[in-house]
Amino acid sequence: MNIKNKIVTAGLFGLVSASALMYGCSPAMTQSEREQAITQVEVVEGEGTGVMADIGIVSGAMFAFDSAELNDEGKATIVAYRKKLGPELTEAFMVLIVGHTDSTGDEGHNMRLSLARADSVAEHLIATGANADVIATLGLGPRLPIASNDTREGRMQNRRVDIYVIAEVRALDRMNFPSAALFERDNAEISEEGKALLDRNIQTGSDMFSRASAIIIVGHTDDKWDADHNMELSKARAATVRDYLISQGVDSTRMVTTGAGETMPIADNTTRAGRAANRRVQVLVLGRAQ
Repeated sequence: MNIKNKIVTAGLFGLVSASALMYGCSPAMTQSEREQAITQVEVVEGEGTGVMADIGIVSGAMFAFDSAELNDEGKATIVAYRKKLGPELTEAFMVLIVGHTDSTGDEGHNMRLSLARADSVAEHLIATGANADVIATLGLGPRLPIASNDTREGRMQNRRVDIYVIAEVRALDRMNFPSAALFERDNAEISEEGKALLDRNIQTGSDMFSRASAIIIVGHTDDKWDADHNMELSKARAATVRDYLISQGVDSTRMVTTGAGETMPIADNTTRAGRAANRRVQVLVLGRAQ
């Protein structure tokens, strides 16, 4: 298990004029609030104030050849790591499980096998008490090797399952988009102005995307409406942003989405400005483990 912290500086970028995007904001917002919402679009490098644990487990210790059924040794391995992680696993913002293979054989089969293995690990974690709501899976097949596939030893290393325990959003590189700059009120369809904003930031953040092991898109709301409605809206907005990023060429196999609804406010929901700040979509970038 590796615990990684990295202290870096945060930088504001992607500032756009209010006149260019004001029609993508809620009509109930004042001109000043529109300007504030739009100029809060930013990319921030992970601050290292959250703890991210990453666990790499060789697939040979968990699965039979070409199988996605977790064996007894694999179950015992997961139990051992869970004991080491303790509250980091149970209190995590997200647990991302990523399956990998070597490059031998058909890539399509490898992609399916890697996802099935990640799903098996997730199912075992959930069956033994982990919170299903914070667990997501990806299958990357042979796309992120950590060793040469030209040797038997290298191929064995590449056949693995990585478990990333993300304690806090602050631990990751991220793009923060105010929902007012992307969507009309209570709507999950991206406005034309919102698409233009995403386009601009896709280009600026291309290096972040190219080195990502995973791209996690999280929707957030304020607490104005029913909690269930807010959760569904946040999920729908995250999914819409994912679909648009895919349409613009961002690798679909590296993306997962989730909704946090009203559960992770960053400002006071009793004020209009606070609610506007809480309505946001975050694009979190998990870099390849070093």
